[in-house]
Amino acid sequence: DESPDLLTLCHWIESTSDNTSSGITTNDIGILAETLLDELKQDNQVTAVKVNLIRKKTRERKREIAEERRSKALVGMSAFGRLVGSAAAEKSTLATSANQPISGAPAPSDARSGSMLASMFGLSSFLSSSTQSRASSSAKDSSAETKAKPAWMAEMEAMDDEAFACAVCQEGRTLQPSELLGLYAFIKKVTISSAQGGAKSDIDGTNMLIALPKSLPLALATGEMSNLFRKGKTSADALLGSHALSAMAISSVGSSRNNYYITTVSAGNAIHCSCHTKAKAADRSNPKAPKSEWEGATLRNSRVTCNIILPLVSSKVSEVPLMAVEAALADVNTVVTNTLGTRPKSMLWVVLHDLRLLLLRMAYGEALNSDCGGGSLSSNFLLLLYQMYSADMYAINAEHDESPEVAKHARGLSSGFLAAVEIAQAPGFDRHDSRSKRLEKGIADTAPMASLCSILFFNPGKEISESDVEGNNPSPKRQWEMYKEKFLIGLIKCAGRRHSLGVTDSGCVTSRGISTGRKNIDRARSYADWGSGDDSSKFVSASGTRKKRAGNMINEYSVALRPMITMYAMFDQLSKEFVVNNDDECTDLSSGRLASKLEECYKASDIQDLLHVANVAMDQNEICTIFELGALA
Repeated sequence: DESPDLLTLCHWIESTSDNTSSGITTNDIGILAETLLDELKQDNQVTAVKVNLIRKKTRERKREIAEERRSKALVGMSAFGRLVGSAAAEKSTLATSANQPISGAPAPSDARSGSMLASMFGLSSFLSSSTQSRASSSAKDSSAETKAKPAWMAEMEAMDDEAFACAVCQEGRTLQPSELLGLYAFIKKVTISSAQGGAKSDIDGTNMLIALPKSLPLALATGEMSNLFRKGKTSADALLGSHALSAMAISSVGSSRNNYYITTVSAGNAIHCSCHTKAKAADRSNPKAPKSEWEGATLRNSRVTCNIILPLVSSKVSEVPLMAVEAALADVNTVVTNTLGTRPKSMLWVVLHDLRLLLLRMAYGEALNSDCGGGSLSSNFLLLLYQMYSADMYAINAEHDESPEVAKHARGLSSGFLAAVEIAQAPGFDRHDSRSKRLEKGIADTAPMASLCSILFFNPGKEISESDVEGNNPSPKRQWEMYKEKFLIGLIKCAGRRHSLGVTDSGCVTSRGISTGRKNIDRARSYADWGSGDDSSKFVSASGTRKKRAGNMINEYSVALRPMITMYAMFDQLSKEFVVNNDDECTDLSSGRLASKLEECYKASDIQDLLHVANVAMDQNEICTIFELGALA
């Protein structure tokens, strides 16, 4: 026998968990072995194929073992009738069960006793004698290959199609439709100064909406633009009539005021909330090695640190009891409150700010596993999509139970933003007026949040019928597709403003220490290094004139432009993928495509390559001009 190679040994180590009763302790080298394998796969096709093959064999072997155990448990029961293993198995065999005999079914004279046994063991009902006779005659004419699959095999096939499986019971929505699934995640508090673009009233568009003029200029009073302006003014009026304005005034006092947010990352591992509760009790009562709630959860989360379970809630999960959903959401609210140190006024805006920060972290190429030790781009895009589903749920809840102004603000933000961009781009716009300056500054600060809200609330996506599309133009219901160039203008201005403020990261990076003030910024492995670039700020004077310099100015601004162009590419792909309350399989596939798009952006060799990957057709001189307007806002 050949001795195992290094890759196989590393795989054995990464697959081994601590077992105190057996005297097995890995001392956390499992995560190191997993990281080593991932590093060896990077830019090495031969090694990547070998590692993927080893991991695939292990998964297949585990599936075989699970199938054998399930088969042994169920093969005896199958003598009484078709097993009700899962909803999917029941649906897939319903049609064939009406026309084919059930293996081991009793004779017609024993139909009553067979029905009683089926009821006792929780099995499906036996067919009537007439149905059995018809099925028997048709079965004789058919070949043996047309026989129905055993129920346990259909159940196993249904398990293979699951996007999520509980880390404890290894069953998902199909086998446990009444159990609520959640994602293990890691949440932390983030402090961002208003001087670094962290003021909530700037980010959520409050200042921009209030700075909108009382009426739309006559030159822009077209049908669609008037509709957008009206929605924006409705949101502004709702803010003016609520307590939000006083909160905005308080947050605007003093540029050094700190603002507190949360940011969440995930490794994509799911668990039933009920299974987590049982496992938590078992961990605490373990006499040999008792563990706290999240110590045990970290082991179940592939040794990735976690401190919260985010419920996977959608309207499609109709069999989950409402009490279970409310309890899970209450637990999330408690964790968020403890993390922030205060109870949030609106969970909708907590989630929206969390999503914005996650997108910023991705746009800046920051390593998302630096906080908790794990989590890929794909798993965090999965988190992002499900958090968007939750945001939609919170918006509906705000309309009915919370303050209606909260929902009006969020739903009208993108419309008001588009109207503001159109007003600022108009030839007669006076940039020296104080209200106009607030409007242009608001456009730059609000662009990422407005783009996110546009896709969240005005992106029917695949649910649009063909009759809704006129010619080759996108449906008017898909706001991003109709106005993506205006959102791009806002994001470029945002890049200029963040550059003028000296912001070089998402704001979620932890500092090495108070004395040094330096930040420990870990980049994603595929993030191409463009260098620090020239300090383009010296080419923009206070009056807005640019000193003459040879070469294309966009290369001077490339490092500052890179995050927002990357974010534009993510939003553009997200608009193609996002559908509210999509099923788990489609959501999983969408997260993979989003991760692939972001990887393309990371690998771009320069700004020209990135613009091509992001499908930005805007003239480069115009990009530079818009960037400078944002820097001066």
